[in-house]
Amino acid sequence: MSRLDSNPFKSAVHHIKTFFQRQRWRDTVIFPFFLLLSAGFWYLQSLQEERELELSLPVKYRNVPAHITLTDDNPQAIVFRVKDRGVTMLGYTWLYKFAPLEINLKNITEEANGQISVTRKTIESGISKQLASSTSLLGFEPQTIEVHYTELGSRELPVVADISVLPEPGFHLSGDITVTPATVVAYANTAILDTLHELRTVAAELKNITSTRELTLRLQSIAGLQTDKSEVRVTVPVEEFTEKRLKIPVQCENLPEHYALHLLPPEIEVICLVPVSQFGTLTEADFEIRIPFQEFEANRPSGRLAVRLTRQPPQTVPPALSPETVEFIMERREKP
Repeated sequence: MSRLDSNPFKSAVHHIKTFFQRQRWRDTVIFPFFLLLSAGFWYLQSLQEERELELSLPVKYRNVPAHITLTDDNPQAIVFRVKDRGVTMLGYTWLYKFAPLEINLKNITEEANGQISVTRKTIESGISKQLASSTSLLGFEPQTIEVHYTELGSRELPVVADISVLPEPGFHLSGDITVTPATVVAYANTAILDTLHELRTVAAELKNITSTRELTLRLQSIAGLQTDKSEVRVTVPVEEFTEKRLKIPVQCENLPEHYALHLLPPEIEVICLVPVSQFGTLTEADFEIRIPFQEFEANRPSGRLAVRLTRQPPQTVPPALSPETVEFIMERREKP
């Protein structure tokens, strides 16, 4: 056995080398190689020749006023033909992205009568400024744009904040959640406007908060509806609360002069949670328990009546009453 046969690696190298040295294999590889090489030279040569190409430029309508809606027949693109060397055309096709032709509709006036025009010169300028200096613009369609639109109906609607508030324990809302602006002007056709009584913000949630928060929320979108404001400012007043106890007298409303009413107890303890900042200003005068005489008369057989607050500050958490009922004795006085 030869030394070559005893080494498998050297044997494999020897067989590969022998294969590449064969005349038939070399002829098979050399022909396609030169064929591809000549095709490459031909392609490079063709890139130096002038060619024509059809391209598209998107149309973008911006600053559309809320009180109008564009019709569906407005063009979305400009188709144009250009002429230049193949290498430049290759760049337009694969590398370059044309910026949209922007049509600003901000200053539409009532005299426009549902239509405004974009001139040929404006369109040509929008195309030409994006072309190389060597490129010739051969033509484009459409050569002018007639922007059609329709006027919408309008209605002022209140805005409701769709927000969930979960303060930390010991903290509560210290007032109403406010929305700024409180109303917005909505634009749509009559069929849509007639179904709306308010507009809502997108849903939001505040958890474990310990102070007043302000946030900006977008309005919920409704198909076919536009508004003069797309977002509103929402204020959520949150403050630490503490307990306060007050004694409030029970009063009878419209008690006839010839009746005497004896209550047990004559006062009800009101146990309420109040914002820390308002603890010192909250007094008995902020609460009232006033019950009509007719209710006492209706409950005369039992001599017992449930009580309730008839006035309380809006910033307090619903208070507890102790006791929740009173006993009473009603006496009829003799006329003098």
